[in-house]
Amino acid sequence: MYGSRVVHLLLISLANIKMGVRNKGSSHAFLLLALMPIAKFTYPNSQMCGVLNARLFHQCLNIVLEPLKQAAHIGQMMADPIGNIRYCFTPLVSYIVDMPEACMLACVRFNTSPVTTAMYKEFGDLDRHQPCTTATTLSHQLVSIDCDVADVAEYFAACEQFQLSGVSHPFYRDWPLAEPSQFITPESLHEWHHKFWDHNVHWCTQALGAAKLDFRFSIVPRVTGLRHFSSEITKLKQVSGRAQRDIQ
Repeated sequence: MYGSRVVHLLLISLANIKMGVRNKGSSHAFLLLALMPIAKFTYPNSQMCGVLNARLFHQCLNIVLEPLKQAAHIGQMMADPIGNIRYCFTPLVSYIVDMPEACMLACVRFNTSPVTTAMYKEFGDLDRHQPCTTATTLSHQLVSIDCDVADVAEYFAACEQFQLSGVSHPFYRDWPLAEPSQFITPESLHEWHHKFWDHNVHWCTQALGAAKLDFRFSIVPRVTGLRHFSSEITKLKQVSGRAQRDIQ
């Protein structure tokens, strides 16, 4: 945008488009659906401003995605690529986000898993935790909170027992088959490549030693389409997302 005005781009695509086609910018497989506002609230508490921003985002998504919700409920006649008319439904298959946005969409706090019921103290558990579902959030957690939604601070405090973020009306609450544990999809740059560089490479360096790790990368055979690291990877200063992907 311009000046101090910024927005969040909301893009849309179809799940039945092949990944190789969708990921090419020239294919235009992602279309701009809406410009989501990023507001600056004057609330004195910055944490409450975050709650208000999350509520605003969910409300905007609820408005923008209403036609898709209706089509998911009752279906919609649409033309396929060769012109045949088909009776289609539009479930929410995937929402690609990084970790902070995933927590915001799942209406949980940042120290809680957005796809399971595990909290940060349980992340190392050997047992598998139950998935984060719409029914759990709406019927068992939000319903039991008895206070005024308009009182942001009080409502946020009441949500602490469930580690919820203070959003009272998730955008997916009336979308058939929409489950946070299923539609939240990690964004590859931050959730795969950056995390691999920040954590896995560090662990390997500690386990093998920098010199041995650099040597092993230097003798890896060259592969077309991937960068060959003949020098020391452990001393790289500015590492792009492409380099992190090639190292991974």
